Amino acid sequence: MIKKEINEIKSLFDTIQDCNILKLAGCYVNGEKEKVKSFCESFYNLPEEEMYKYLEIFRKTLSGTPGKNLLDMGFVDQEGSSSESGKGLLLKLKKSELKDDAVLESFYDKVIENYNYVGNYLILLIFQSYDVPGMTTDGIEMDDASDEVYSYVLCSICPMKLTKPGLGFDDDLGEIHTLRQIFAVELPDTGFLFPAFNDRSSDDSAILYSCKRTDQLQDRFLENVLGVSTTLPAKQQKEGFTEFVADVLGEETSFETVLSIQENLSETIKNRKNEAEGETVFLDKHAVRNVFESSGVSQEKLEKFDKKFDEQFDVKRLQQNQIENEIGDENLEVEGTSKNSYVPQIKVEEKLFADNVVPVRNFEVKTKDMVLRINSKHTDILETKVIDGKKCLVIELTDDLTVNGIPVK
Repeated sequence: MIKKEINEIKSLFDTIQDCNILKLAGCYVNGEKEKVKSFCESFYNLPEEEMYKYLEIFRKTLSGTPGKNLLDMGFVDQEGSSSESGKGLLLKLKKSELKDDAVLESFYDKVIENYNYVGNYLILLIFQSYDVPGMTTDGIEMDDASDEVYSYVLCSICPMKLTKPGLGFDDDLGEIHTLRQIFAVELPDTGFLFPAFNDRSSDDSAILYSCKRTDQLQDRFLENVLGVSTTLPAKQQKEGFTEFVADVLGEETSFETVLSIQENLSETIKNRKNEAEGETVFLDKHAVRNVFESSGVSQEKLEKFDKKFDEQFDVKRLQQNQIENEIGDENLEVEGTSKNSYVPQIKVEEKLFADNVVPVRNFEVKTKDMVLRINSKHTDILETKVIDGKKCLVIELTDDLTVNGIPVK
């Protein structure tokens, strides 16, 4: 889904009148992975104040950056032969319009079994139908011309955190008393939209996956509940690409070569964004190889390019390395997640989100004693020279130079 399509669905949650949510279902799960409370009701039977709180959660589920927090994922089993998980289970949820308690309980059980979280959380599901307005050739919506009715399920998984202890004013007694602690619903960590809304139309072959953290995905949840293929998390893409460039270049890792690669990558991405009218841009192995060739990387180094690329962005290898690094390290545990030694079997797409691997705004040069950031559009002010026998980085100075905010000449 492109950004415009995501925003079109997200805008449905701006007002109660426009949302047209037909059904709301949920399950409150405690820290022992036990179902405390399940519910299913008409959304419009809720108090207005509660409805707005739910709409905030659903908007947040569709908030973020495509390619980082919002990821397109296709099903491994496109036939959806199994109704117990993956596409089959999601189709049952959609077709039942969340009215079948047995289907809902089956979904909750699958989530509880595979969702990696330490603590209490709330699983929310809504069923909604959207009368998709027609669009003129110049991109103007026609409210009186509908192309189709897009029916979908949106899932939001929200942590439940205990409110802070303290004192508060009791209106009934007119006195100050200790506040009662309760588990409050936080904004979602994880969620998904099924089916995807691709080309402004229902696409049962894919979902839009939402994740708050860009460095870690819910591997068990993706494989055993949703049954989808995926891309690497944003952080692993960035770190992996840096390591990949260094491995391929080897002794050719000069300042000029790295700068040339960054400039050519930026130019490639700029051209692709212009073609895609500013929408999400991905780089596959072929595109990255073209950049290396145009940056003067030798044929000898390019011969190992394909093998290194496949090895570097293999999710199982990266996951296994992460597990080995975490063994015995108590400090790497993150609040709300448990150490996970699970190596996913899901298919990983060999493509990189462009903004994950190329600095969008700044080009950074770093040593142990210095950090220099330069606008990515003006890297031409940098060059290297040998001065008095020393390798130097030379920066062109302009009249607007300041030192600690003080203008200098």
